[in-house]
Amino acid sequence: MAKKKKKSGMTMGGRVLLVCGLLMAIVFLPSTFLLMIGMMPTPFAFLVDRSEKKSKVIAVGAINLAGCAPFLFDLWTNGNNFDASFAIVSNPKAIIVMYSAAAVGYMVSWAMTGIVSSILFQRGQARAKAIEKRQAELVERWGREVTGEIPLDEFGFPLDAGVQPAHKGNPRKTPD
Repeated sequence: MAKKKKKSGMTMGGRVLLVCGLLMAIVFLPSTFLLMIGMMPTPFAFLVDRSEKKSKVIAVGAINLAGCAPFLFDLWTNGNNFDASFAIVSNPKAIIVMYSAAAVGYMVSWAMTGIVSSILFQRGQARAKAIEKRQAELVERWGREVTGEIPLDEFGFPLDAGVQPAHKGNPRKTPD
C-alpha cells in the first residue's frame, strides 16, 4: 500500500488569498481594528475546540460576528475612521454586547452537544431493544443452542445434559 505524501506549506491559491486578505485589512483598518477586538473570543474557541470539524468555533464565531455587526454598521455609517472605531471599542457596553454574543455561541454549542448526544443515546437504546427482541425471536425459532450459552466439546457439539451429542468419537473420521 502506498503512503500518501503530506503536503507542506500553502498552495498558490492560499497565498493569493492571504495577500488579498492582508491588503483588505490594511485598506479597511478601522473595521479590522474593531473586528480584531470584538472577535477575540473566536480564536480562543479555536484553541479550546479539539474536534475535527471545529463546530464550537463555527458556533462561537458566527454568533460573535453577529454581536459585532451592529457596531460595524455603526462604524460604516459614522465615517469609517479610526477615531470612530476606537470610540466603539472603548465603550464598555459595546464590548459587553460583543463578548456576550460569543458567550451565547458557547451556550449554543454546549446545548446542541447535549441534545445531539441525548438523541444518539436514545437511538442506541432503541436499537439495542430491537436487537434483543430479534435475538429472542431467533432463540424461539431455533432453540437455546443459538445463544452461545451452552458449553461445547472440542468438536463444537453441545455438552448440555438435555442435549445428547450426535457423534461418537471424532466426527471427522469416516468409518472404515
